[in-house]
Amino acid sequence: MPDPTLKDHFVLTSVVHPDAHWFHAGIVDGCRDAVIEGVAVDIVQRLCEPSQTAFGNWCLRRAGGDPHDEATKAELEAYLLADFADVDNETRLQGAVVEHLWASLADALDGPWGTPLHVEHEHFSVIDHGGDGLSIYEFTAPDLRFRLWESKRHDSPSKSVTSVVTEAAGQLQSDAASYLARMSKPLQLSPDARVQQLAGTIVKLWTTQDARGGVGVSVGTTKTSPLPVRPFKGLRDKFAYFASSEHREGLIIEIPDLQGFAEAVRATIVSGID
Repeated sequence: MPDPTLKDHFVLTSVVHPDAHWFHAGIVDGCRDAVIEGVAVDIVQRLCEPSQTAFGNWCLRRAGGDPHDEATKAELEAYLLADFADVDNETRLQGAVVEHLWASLADALDGPWGTPLHVEHEHFSVIDHGGDGLSIYEFTAPDLRFRLWESKRHDSPSKSVTSVVTEAAGQLQSDAASYLARMSKPLQLSPDARVQQLAGTIVKLWTTQDARGGVGVSVGTTKTSPLPVRPFKGLRDKFAYFASSEHREGLIIEIPDLQGFAEAVRATIVSGID
């Protein structure tokens, strides 16, 4: 489970616009180190969830405990280094960090559908096929609403946030049905019978453009210049069939020196392995 205090280290601002209902997240002054630590712990806990011992062993080593035996170290490397082995692969490292940042903040996004009942983030690696996340919301009993999310990183002065969002929206437009089909399997394992029921209908709800469906795009970006006036224009263009902006949601996470931030998150993760 994400650290419930992590969201307290961000200033979350809500923006209501016909393109999308979107949120801006910025780190509170003086809290950068706490966010790095919190995100790293969230990543480790999320990735090590299948193991009964891996997260605890990571925490012990991170706190200054004895080095791991070879078998334990190998287990942790298998769970944690898919996206974090190579510090020089900036695209993959930043992409993984901003995707996990979305997962850590998703249940704090109190939009027009309220805060999510359940957040699904089943990606093992940022390069895996499939959607990046899914938020599920209370609706009219026994129905639930859902929002499929795509996460992107932005660290290029030659490309705007708007173009990154439009690219992500196009990806959702073309691949959403297959993304949801992949996600339906873990949803079937939910202890909530309503989520299990949704799992069996979610693809058809999408392909029929049912009003219970929605989309979201999250962008983690280096804070270097003012944001564009309409960052989520492309989301509206690709999903104009949704009658209102409540079906389209966005998140922009602005982080000064995104690459340095991602490297620090990686160093924290590695410190509990070595």
